[in-house]
Amino acid sequence: MSTDRWIEFWQAYGRSTSNGDEQTHVLRTRNRQPIEAERWRFTLEDLDSKFPVGPEDDLLDLCCGNGLFTRHFAQRCSSVVAVDISVDLLRSLKRLCLPHVKPLHGDIRSLGFAKGAFSRVLLYAGVQYLSEGETVALFRDIFSWLRPAGVLFVGDVPDRNRLWCFYDTPERRALYFDSRITDRDVVGTWYDAEWLVRLAESTGFRQAKPLPQPPELIYTHFRFDLKVIR
Repeated sequence: MSTDRWIEFWQAYGRSTSNGDEQTHVLRTRNRQPIEAERWRFTLEDLDSKFPVGPEDDLLDLCCGNGLFTRHFAQRCSSVVAVDISVDLLRSLKRLCLPHVKPLHGDIRSLGFAKGAFSRVLLYAGVQYLSEGETVALFRDIFSWLRPAGVLFVGDVPDRNRLWCFYDTPERRALYFDSRITDRDVVGTWYDAEWLVRLAESTGFRQAKPLPQPPELIYTHFRFDLKVIR
């Protein structure tokens, strides 16, 4: 979404993989294979421990994809608004007919929710599709949408300080430097954890804390999580 190429990518990818398994449908893969059920259960448990959601919460799930996280949290909160740019990914979520879930086709850069509409906001594996400027604008929007003491969780953030842990072979490093010419990094935008913390503080959030990922997560070698409290 920092350029229209990411919108085009997810629209095309969601359509081309709509008949495949649900993990591949949202690129939750390792070595091009969907992650195992046990590893996915651990992923959900890890998220639950960092981002608890209860029956009184209204959740906004940004870049929700086909609803892998939405369906998990829908069982335990008051309501979920699930937003994604891909019609095909959202169609998979809609087919589940989950109670208290509102799928919404839209661009997360141009949403219009009421002030204090949510107590929880989740953005998992989506911030890399924004430019730094778009991330600043989104944080300001989320601050308005969240109630006092509300929580924003930004998951699976590409770590700028561990860029070479991803580009870890001569072939990958050549790919990286090629991408510098075209400004089309294959991951998207890489973030420094302190930059995000300072952004949250400047926006008005009370607390922001980077969180390491456990080794069981598939991208732990080059990503981190961020928990932000209003």
